[in-house]
Amino acid sequence: MAPITSAITRVLVTGFGPFGGVPDNPSWGIASRLPSALPSNIELLVHPSYVPVSYHPTLDLVPTFHDQSPDIALHIGVAAGRKYFAVEQTSQKSGYEWVPGVDGEIFTKEEQQAAWGPLPEKYSTSLDLHATVARWKELTSGLSFSERGSGARAKPVDVRFSDELPDMLANFTTQGQSVTTQDDEVKWSDAVGTYLCGFIYYASMAEMGKRNTGEQRNVAFLHVPSLDTEEQIKVGVDVTVALIQALVEVKGST
Repeated sequence: MAPITSAITRVLVTGFGPFGGVPDNPSWGIASRLPSALPSNIELLVHPSYVPVSYHPTLDLVPTFHDQSPDIALHIGVAAGRKYFAVEQTSQKSGYEWVPGVDGEIFTKEEQQAAWGPLPEKYSTSLDLHATVARWKELTSGLSFSERGSGARAKPVDVRFSDELPDMLANFTTQGQSVTTQDDEVKWSDAVGTYLCGFIYYASMAEMGKRNTGEQRNVAFLHVPSLDTEEQIKVGVDVTVALIQALVEVKGST
């Protein structure tokens, strides 16, 4: 697939801040190290600070992201129980009343109804993630994942603030050590969860759909594993850059 070289593509990128068990969130570590531009006329609009792991501040921020009129929005979060990078297909508008954010607040059923009442229970991105992942695999084939060492070496996690509770509980022992192994380093997924990762994904797709003719939701969510060292974060930056390039190429070819 040939890279897009004519029009400028504006890609918004965000990362999350610390939460229980994750004092240095690698999603913000990656986002904050991205350049302002990439080859093939890609302009990166990196939000200048991390998104707090709290529902109400996040909901307030989402419209400001889209005030910049990005062609693609990419939100990044951590899934500490995984050893791979994954783009998520769908998110849902309900279920955020169970696990509080770092401020101790939930997003109640009544608030969910007030914010998104008439909208579908699930939103799926308008981006072709299957084609994107195929291209992403090509672009990352030369990267050295060995620099991650054991990869997503898990820290003890407070499950009250876990990013995706079913996934975390499945992938962790009671001592908080990862017991999962994965063959693929980059992949498609449909398990964004109902914590802040799913919340920002749904809110961002709803906001972009509201603003665009035909309700195009050119939004993606990237889950990254725990990355503990500067070398691992650098690998995460390279993987994310490759994903952005793949998203732009695939979008431009459709």
